[in-house]
Amino acid sequence: MTDEREVSDDMLAARLRETAARVQAGEQARDERGRLIEEAGRRNWPREVIADLAGVSHQAVTQRIQKSRQQDTTE
Repeated sequence: MTDEREVSDDMLAARLRETAARVQAGEQARDERGRLIEEAGRRNWPREVIADLAGVSHQAVTQRIQKSRQQDTTE
Protein backbone atom coordinates (compact mmCIF):
# COMPACT_ATOMS: atom_id res chain seq x y z
CA MET A 1 0.00 0.00 0.00
CA THR A 2 1.28 3.44 -0.88
CA ASP A 3 1.89 5.85 1.95
CA GLU A 4 -0.49 8.80 1.52
CA ARG A 5 2.43 11.20 1.87
CA GLU A 6 4.13 9.63 -1.16
CA VAL A 7 1.47 10.99 -3.49
CA SER A 8 2.75 14.16 -5.12
CA ASP A 9 0.70 17.32 -5.22
CA ASP A 10 0.29 16.92 -9.00
CA MET A 11 -0.97 13.35 -8.57
CA LEU A 12 -3.37 14.46 -5.86
CA ALA A 13 -4.68 17.29 -8.04
CA ALA A 14 -5.17 14.90 -10.96
CA ARG A 15 -7.04 12.42 -8.78
CA LEU A 16 -9.30 15.19 -7.45
CA ARG A 17 -10.08 16.34 -11.02
CA GLU A 18 -10.85 12.77 -12.10
CA THR A 19 -13.10 12.20 -9.10
CA ALA A 20 -14.95 15.48 -9.67
CA ALA A 21 -15.57 14.48 -13.31
CA ARG A 22 -16.96 11.08 -12.24
CA VAL A 23 -19.25 12.75 -9.69
CA GLN A 24 -20.50 15.20 -12.32
CA ALA A 25 -21.10 12.39 -14.82
CA GLY A 26 -23.06 10.50 -12.17
CA GLU A 27 -25.19 13.55 -11.42
CA GLN A 28 -25.89 14.04 -15.13
CA ALA A 29 -26.85 10.38 -15.50
CA ARG A 30 -29.25 10.61 -12.53
CA ASP A 31 -30.83 13.76 -14.00
CA GLU A 32 -31.27 12.04 -17.37
CA ARG A 33 -32.78 8.96 -15.71
CA GLY A 34 -35.23 11.24 -13.89
CA ARG A 35 -36.28 12.93 -17.12
CA LEU A 36 -36.78 9.55 -18.77
CA ILE A 37 -38.87 8.32 -15.83
CA GLU A 38 -41.01 11.45 -16.07
CA GLU A 39 -41.54 10.94 -19.81
CA ALA A 40 -42.43 7.28 -19.35
CA GLY A 41 -44.92 8.36 -16.67
CA ARG A 42 -46.48 10.90 -19.04
CA ARG A 43 -46.89 8.09 -21.56
CA ASN A 44 -48.68 6.03 -18.90
CA TRP A 45 -46.16 3.22 -18.80
CA PRO A 46 -46.75 0.88 -15.86
CA ARG A 47 -44.66 2.01 -12.92
CA GLU A 48 -43.39 -1.51 -12.33
CA VAL A 49 -41.98 -1.56 -15.87
CA ILE A 50 -40.38 1.87 -15.45
CA ALA A 51 -38.84 0.82 -12.13
CA ASP A 52 -37.44 -2.38 -13.60
CA LEU A 53 -35.95 -0.67 -16.65
CA ALA A 54 -34.53 2.25 -14.63
CA GLY A 55 -33.13 0.04 -11.89
CA VAL A 56 -34.99 1.85 -9.12
CA SER A 57 -37.83 1.01 -6.77
CA HIS A 58 -41.50 1.36 -7.63
CA GLN A 59 -41.71 3.91 -4.82
CA ALA A 60 -38.92 6.01 -6.36
CA VAL A 61 -40.77 6.03 -9.69
CA THR A 62 -44.01 7.05 -8.00
CA GLN A 63 -42.30 9.88 -6.12
CA ARG A 64 -40.56 11.17 -9.26
CA ILE A 65 -43.78 11.11 -11.31
CA GLN A 66 -45.76 12.84 -8.55
CA LYS A 67 -43.05 15.50 -8.21
CA SER A 68 -43.13 16.05 -11.96
CA ARG A 69 -46.92 16.38 -12.03
CA GLN A 70 -46.86 18.87 -9.15
CA GLN A 71 -44.30 20.99 -11.00
CA ASP A 72 -46.41 20.84 -14.19
CA THR A 73 -49.47 22.19 -12.38
CA THR A 74 -47.59 25.05 -10.73
CA GLU A 75 -46.06 26.38 -13.94
